Amino acid sequence: MTSPTTDDLRFMREALALADEAAQAGEVPIGAVVVVAGQVVGRGMNRVIRDGDSSAHAEIVALRDTFRHINNYRVPGATLYSTVEPCAMCAGALMHARVHRVVWGAPDPKFGAAGSVTDLFAERRLNHHARQVVGGVLAEECATRLTSFFAGRRHRAQALPTLPLPVSVKTATWPDDAATLKAIRFDVFVDEQGIPADSEIDAHDPVSIHAIAWSGGEALGCGRLLPDGHIGRMAVRRRWRGQGVGGLVLEHLIERARQRGDREVVLSAQTHAIGFYEKFGFVAEGEIYPDCDIPHRDMRKRL
Repeated sequence: MTSPTTDDLRFMREALALADEAAQAGEVPIGAVVVVAGQVVGRGMNRVIRDGDSSAHAEIVALRDTFRHINNYRVPGATLYSTVEPCAMCAGALMHARVHRVVWGAPDPKFGAAGSVTDLFAERRLNHHARQVVGGVLAEECATRLTSFFAGRRHRAQALPTLPLPVSVKTATWPDDAATLKAIRFDVFVDEQGIPADSEIDAHDPVSIHAIAWSGGEALGCGRLLPDGHIGRMAVRRRWRGQGVGGLVLEHLIERARQRGDREVVLSAQTHAIGFYEKFGFVAEGEIYPDCDIPHRDMRKRL
């Protein structure tokens, strides 16, 4: 490994700014930039959760951005800057892209493939190596962002409230329970996600079967089952997430579909929630598409 240059420090700070953006979006704070002839040609940050894609690491996102800008799938002569040591997946992608030089910040003792766990860049049996690898550039600043992020997440997890009483899920109807359903959905979709209020309530609500999760007299979450077997408007208030409330609502609606004689249920899942629905037997199908500027994918479950 060689020593960092003044440009290395400058471009690593650009990657750190992207890491900060990732943290604000709830992603692990890792950023990356690709530089050719002193110019940034690609930028990336962790997008694993937002894209529902385990390959959407900062380095991969930066390479994809680069390929779009230069209209080529290889970037010989480029330098990639990443705030964290690349993993094996990213190291392999950098080799395939013919990246000339790799500069990284904080070591990754669990997945690092540039010396911490393994060193793919030193494996001479692999082709198209980066000619130079520089590690530990602004390592403390890069590592601090990671430790602060994970410390904050542990604190939030410890601060989660406990359910005051066992949760019960009850079937609801729009004429009787519209006020409660609207309150939950506006909390989640309108206030949190920025969905326009006038598009949150639609003509399906009066003809749907609704479910509301209750605990200690408080409405925690809800969902609905349309006449055509489409489950939607799944919403759990922020302070009650991570405690199985959404699963109870989903199971209630699936059971109502079975009782009605439906042969399948379908839903349109926000991509970050695909893993949640897969646990209940839903299978993703088709391409990702935007709905109110939020990426979704269709899912189906046979009954």
